[in-house]
Amino acid sequence: MNLSDHDQGAIRMALAQLSFSAYLKPAELDKLVMGFEKTPIKKGETLITQGKTGELFYILSSGKVKVWLKGPYVDKLLANLEPPAFFGEMSLLSNTPRTATVVCEEDGEVFTLLRTTFRNLLMDNRHVAELIRKTAAERQAEIQALEDQEWRDKRMKNEAPS
Repeated sequence: MNLSDHDQGAIRMALAQLSFSAYLKPAELDKLVMGFEKTPIKKGETLITQGKTGELFYILSSGKVKVWLKGPYVDKLLANLEPPAFFGEMSLLSNTPRTATVVCEEDGEVFTLLRTTFRNLLMDNRHVAELIRKTAAERQAEIQALEDQEWRDKRMKNEAPS
């Protein structure tokens, strides 16, 4: 799908607000912009399902999304994201299932990038790859801490005398 000049400008504006964009060379940025597709999102729509294989990287252009951790011991809100947030990188970096569920809180738009384009364009740039890995590691640590706390809370509740 060809992006309009307006869409390309919106992607560039969103990318400019992301920490890793400062390390993109002009040619890399041009290739990256052309790799995105625009997708409308609707309130209540699930963009990412925890446990599923990830194939897309997302930039939130408009609207809001919530990131949820769901599991046997936990059903926690991890984050409220607003433009120009990015998400979906963890599964693409590690080739593991999605670690959280992302649900639209209001109508908007996302720009999506396929896994292969993500890896080829972003992860080949050492500085960009380092920043994205750092963000992914921070998010993974948050998830692990929540899961650990929920497990401890549940264990203490089950061990408490009645």
